[in-house]
Amino acid sequence: MDEVVYETFKREGELATSLFELLSNWIDLSNLIKEYKDEWYHTLSGNLFVYLWRGYGWIIYEVLSGHYFEALKDMRFLFEGALLSLHFEHFIDKKIYEKCGSFGGIGLKTEILELVESLREVGKGLLSEDTNKVRKAKRNIRKKVKKFIENSSLSDEEKREYIELYSEILCQPELYWSVGKIIRESGRAFNLDKRQVEVLEKVWSELSSFTHFSSKFFGTILRRPELLLVNDFDEVLFKKCVNLQFLTFDVLCAVLAVHFPKVRVKLWNVLRWWEENANRRFEITEGVLKSLS
Repeated sequence: MDEVVYETFKREGELATSLFELLSNWIDLSNLIKEYKDEWYHTLSGNLFVYLWRGYGWIIYEVLSGHYFEALKDMRFLFEGALLSLHFEHFIDKKIYEKCGSFGGIGLKTEILELVESLREVGKGLLSEDTNKVRKAKRNIRKKVKKFIENSSLSDEEKREYIELYSEILCQPELYWSVGKIIRESGRAFNLDKRQVEVLEKVWSELSSFTHFSSKFFGTILRRPELLLVNDFDEVLFKKCVNLQFLTFDVLCAVLAVHFPKVRVKLWNVLRWWEENANRRFEITEGVLKSLS
């Protein structure tokens, strides 16, 4: 393994070093906590950001040591997590604020996510143009919610309130959109141009192709059969991983820009540093920041 790291730095030292710059030239975690105190903890994207340091550090190790397939799978988690955390949180908080005048805590949001996952197939009925299928989906969602809430230790009055709230949240068809649709709709919401949206779709496709059973994996194995058994430096996979890691980082920055307005100035400083010192632009984040200004 040490030999692979040595070979990576020997052949692609500049690119390898740039991965560490992702963490060195980034928003200090203490800044988010200082600006938002306990508020960050009750957001999905805030928790993802806190995990970023550990998650990215591990991915860097995987890329440098030749664990390319594992790195791509872990990048998919962060890429998908960034998009879904912002998307789900928007629709969860929107409905809670309408009914309660406040935003939900992390416990409530976690329960909603658990229910979304279990209702994935049922929820697809909400996307139908057939009104009968939509009504049926809403009835089944309410049944699932009622069963979930009735198993809790809440009072009868609290149970009724939570059944209504959870049912209204979970009957939003947007919670059952595909990741592809979320990408397209998010691009439209933040005025990203067609090329930027296509970049996001391509990143998602690339990361998914190495996560699912696909020809991409076997095509690589046909080219380098030894990678089935040992870790070894591979220029094609290394450069793919580095490129996708920077693009995933760009998406994470964009999500932070949307959800945490107080760190937008710091994000502009991060973008400026990368452009001035590494001639690298984070176009998704830049586009989102401009749309929010």
